[in-house]
Amino acid sequence: MDRLRVSVRHYFREGALDWFDRSYLTDWALVLLIWFSTGLVAVLPIFERTFLRSDQDIKYPHKKNQVSSYTNQAIALFLPLSVFIAVGCLKRSLLVIHHGALGLCASRGLAMFITEVLKHSVGRLRPDFLARCKWDKALDKCTGQKQAILDGRKSFPSGHSSTAFSGMFFLSLWIAGQTAAWAFDVPRTARSLRSSRLLAFGITLLPIFWASHVAMTRLQDYRHHKEDVIVGSLLGCLCATISYLMFWPNPCSSSSFNYQVFGQPRLSYIEAEYATTRADDFELGRLEADEENAV
Repeated sequence: MDRLRVSVRHYFREGALDWFDRSYLTDWALVLLIWFSTGLVAVLPIFERTFLRSDQDIKYPHKKNQVSSYTNQAIALFLPLSVFIAVGCLKRSLLVIHHGALGLCASRGLAMFITEVLKHSVGRLRPDFLARCKWDKALDKCTGQKQAILDGRKSFPSGHSSTAFSGMFFLSLWIAGQTAAWAFDVPRTARSLRSSRLLAFGITLLPIFWASHVAMTRLQDYRHHKEDVIVGSLLGCLCATISYLMFWPNPCSSSSFNYQVFGQPRLSYIEAEYATTRADDFELGRLEADEENAV
């Protein structure tokens, strides 16, 4: 274990953790709390909406998922995480790995929590609900499997869509932040095939294409209404954007890219002495401005 620790320290160089602040432990604790709270919400009762057996919106057949929940969640989490680790190792930067993982887990956690709360509160019926229900006229009730019926009441919003976009859109933002693909006024190196703007822009769209494919399959499989997919996708994008900008610079702003910080995450916390100095400078500047205005 000691040899492994020494090897890691040697690879990432001395001072590789100088940026780390105890406040990041609070961030990780809050992320874990969000994930844990999602699990608690998942076992709460679901609002049981009444329905009509003549409702055409819930009369579609029950089909097998083209993209399973397990596959979707694994790709949305481990694919971006693998990219962060690979690039972080190439750059010999634990900061890149840490901020990528923290932002991604925050995005995924927020999306899961909000999605689960809405599913249980709204209780919208899936398009294939009657096929799950298997209504018995004699008994005057559903005779299908209990778990399938309960899941049939969780149509809004689409969990597959929010999951896919919370992970994949975060990865797109991250790639754009590494390549300046979305900051069109940033100059690029001449006489280099890798400097192609269209190539960089296209690479940032690949994760979004996958997330869009997942969202479309939810309509094809009759698991969600179009409103469920739209809201789930927007929710995932919103969570990804908030979580990304919390720890990384704006990928659309040219001011985020220069030779010193190109592709680097934001240092979220600063020393108290530095913050105090900045505050004093601000107060002094404001007093000087007031004096000038008074004259």
